[in-house]
Amino acid sequence: MSVWESSSIEKNFEIIIEEIEKMKDLTSAKFKKLEESTGLSKIQQLKTLKLSEFKIRRSEHRDGWYNDKPILRVEWNSYDTDELIQKKGLAKGINFKKNWHYTYVFFNEDSSEPLDNMIVFINAIADLDRDVHVDNVEKLKNNKATESKVFDILEQIGISNTYYGYKTSRSRDTSKMYYNFPSEIRKQIPTQYSENKLEELNKSLIEQLKKVWNDETYKIKQERIKKEKQEKEKEYNKKLALLLAKYDLDLTDSWHELEEAIIDKNKYLRLAHYLEMNRNDWSDGYSYAESGLSQFTTESDIDSKIYEDIISYMYENWDGDGRVFRDCEYNYSILYNMVAEQDTQLFKDYEAVQEHLEL
Repeated sequence: MSVWESSSIEKNFEIIIEEIEKMKDLTSAKFKKLEESTGLSKIQQLKTLKLSEFKIRRSEHRDGWYNDKPILRVEWNSYDTDELIQKKGLAKGINFKKNWHYTYVFFNEDSSEPLDNMIVFINAIADLDRDVHVDNVEKLKNNKATESKVFDILEQIGISNTYYGYKTSRSRDTSKMYYNFPSEIRKQIPTQYSENKLEELNKSLIEQLKKVWNDETYKIKQERIKKEKQEKEKEYNKKLALLLAKYDLDLTDSWHELEEAIIDKNKYLRLAHYLEMNRNDWSDGYSYAESGLSQFTTESDIDSKIYEDIISYMYENWDGDGRVFRDCEYNYSILYNMVAEQDTQLFKDYEAVQEHLEL
């Protein structure tokens, strides 16, 4: 039966469809006959995983006219993926607009929730790829079997992979050479696909997410610490200038020189200061306590009690442990309290100096 100009359009289309069906049946029969006679199966093409087109990088997003904020960006290159993400509602907790071909989250030093949401997104794409991956693994097994059978048949009918020939025009002896056809055949049979490809790809993308996130949040943290330190340094420099002027020191003097000037204003403060130093470092015995006590003048009964208590741990009860000046009756905490009661502002200035020196 043929297509005729005199026939209606509907009739001609029916004829064409009928002929196409015949061709399909004929071709399928031939392939089936070939498979039965040789044990060969038709080569099957592998499908590309959607996850394989995904890329991860640090980028920037304009927030306002001049404020570019760093972002963790995941991108791809197809409208089909945009459509799928929107249809399946996969972009939860992340920034996404259809046809942008990417999604993103802002870095957050205090919370990993944006990163967790992006990991959930990648896992969701992997789940969509699951059926394709399973099908690819089956095709892979079929193609490997076909490849092996093809080379078995070639070997059985006497086609060799090698021959003897001259490597160059100057060669005097022949050498064993290899034909190119085996590699050319293999190029046409898709077998380069791992049975763990989806899991490996998913894992790799999540590791990239975490690396970009951790690198950037670390930089954000370091920049914040640096800025806070600079701000604090400014405040301390202002405070230093004020305190230097208050205690009649030169503006070029340091915090240590200021500390000496302050503790010289109160004998209890000076003694407490050196007792605490000895509590923190007794590698040279009670030398710090001895230095503090050497300038302590006894002018009252309480002064005598303090002197006798401290000196007893230096010459009578010293056991090589500076913590005794923390635990004795008139320890440095008791002395600090006495200073705070006698001269509150002096003690506050002392605390301000110690706060800076401990940075």
